[in-house]
Amino acid sequence: MKQALLMIGGEYHPFETCGRILADFLKQYGTVECTVTSDREAFRKLTGYDVVIVYTQGSKLSKAQEKGLCDWVAGGGAFVGIHCANDSFVGNERYMEMVGTQFSGHGPVCEFAVNIADQEHEVSRRFSEFRITDEFYLCKRRTKADLHTVMTGKWQFEKQPAAYVREYGRGRVFYTILGHDERAFRNPAFGKLIHRGIWWATRSNKSEAVRCGIVGYGPTFGMGKLHADFIRKTPGLIVTAVCDIDPKRTDVAAKEQPDIRTFDSHKKMAASGLVDIAINITPHNVHAPLSLDLLKAGIGVVSEKPFCITVEQATKMIEAAREKKVLLTVFHCRRLDADYLAIMKIIDDGLIGEPFHCEAFLGSYQHPGDWWRSHKAISGGGIYDWGAHFTDWILNLMPYKMQSVTGFMSKRVWHDVTNEDHCKAIIRFEGNRSAELEISSIAAVGKPKWRILGTKGGIIYDWNKPVQVTSYAGGVKQQIEVQHPQDDWTPYYMRLADHLLGGEPLMVTPESARRVIAVLELAEKSNRSGKAEPIPFE
Repeated sequence: MKQALLMIGGEYHPFETCGRILADFLKQYGTVECTVTSDREAFRKLTGYDVVIVYTQGSKLSKAQEKGLCDWVAGGGAFVGIHCANDSFVGNERYMEMVGTQFSGHGPVCEFAVNIADQEHEVSRRFSEFRITDEFYLCKRRTKADLHTVMTGKWQFEKQPAAYVREYGRGRVFYTILGHDERAFRNPAFGKLIHRGIWWATRSNKSEAVRCGIVGYGPTFGMGKLHADFIRKTPGLIVTAVCDIDPKRTDVAAKEQPDIRTFDSHKKMAASGLVDIAINITPHNVHAPLSLDLLKAGIGVVSEKPFCITVEQATKMIEAAREKKVLLTVFHCRRLDADYLAIMKIIDDGLIGEPFHCEAFLGSYQHPGDWWRSHKAISGGGIYDWGAHFTDWILNLMPYKMQSVTGFMSKRVWHDVTNEDHCKAIIRFEGNRSAELEISSIAAVGKPKWRILGTKGGIIYDWNKPVQVTSYAGGVKQQIEVQHPQDDWTPYYMRLADHLLGGEPLMVTPESARRVIAVLELAEKSNRSGKAEPIPFE
């Protein structure tokens, strides 16, 4: 991991608290490991550091300190200035010229929007506009050099720079007006912006587009075209190849994706030199073998859900990806479903306290579809399809160590297909917490999609309705109805590109996807054994 010197200290700001928040965030985000100090003498010798982050106010540098810092940046170093960094060392002309601006005034701390000024710059590319509670700094220039604005904000109807970059000798400088106190430093968009500034200033970004191949262009739900459309909307990703064993489907792909090459074998596609990552959109039972072939060939993999059928398969894929140092992730796009995000925010805001029991349901009384998803040998069983989404949701809503899984699988009505009619999994977590998942095609009477109990309230949610919250968090009973917008899966590939090109965390780690498979596989095993099955890892 890169090393950063994080210089803090001064007046009017909670430097130690915010410095700790930032250092912890950047380490967890995988950006840098920070040495936090208020000793300006550290500027005199910056050997061993990849970037200097300045979050200070006031004071003055000695000639040796100023020379050490500015010479280091001009010689190819990376400088990141936060908020009052341009209200620091204002008597040091060379330092101020390097930072580029000087604080000239501000209003009260309030909420305002930060907008994207340059959609193509590495700092702001794929970055969504956001709102932040902060102190809006107004600045005056201290340099004649070009300051390239990447983000802006409006203060009393006038557009002002919120973040800019510049070249300084052979080095790079990033500065943002944001970062007055903990409210800003705890805003995820602020942390992401600082990561982007560091990544750009240290020249860590990858500039070449990531070439994507699609394995499986079958007609079901049009998933091949869906993935291709998402990729084409994502700056930094391109579609270069499609593979399918059915020539009719590759003909369709060639018409819908005229600038790609088609293949009838994933191994041929991997050997073509045309793809960096492959999106595996095949039936469940071949996710693992196809993905392993691709990983061993040095091709990264985005697997459709479920990740695979067994924990052993998941582990083999994880090990192969680590050995080849390539991408491995799962298209758990429903982490972006609006109702799920609304429920997560309700929990994060403390409205129901600590969740200790969760129930999830999907079902009706109707014949399963006549396709491979209803064939256990291919699908893995009735719990593996929607159950993968629900289990992923549950494990994020209940972020505790799992202890065991108990499963119940019934075959009672639809004997012309091989999947079970009724599936139930009960997860036992540490601290006597629990979750129940029920998926059924013989449920003549239904239940809400979600029923979640917490120590200070609860949540009831049914499909396409507002989320119903009962909360005692404020000391009195409150009934709250929470609306949620339409689902938007676009950010999945945006965040994938951020990971591949900008070093940001994966949205879905393969280890988290393996936990989902553990629940599904152990539910099957428990149904056969008639007892709760312990989690083999954790």
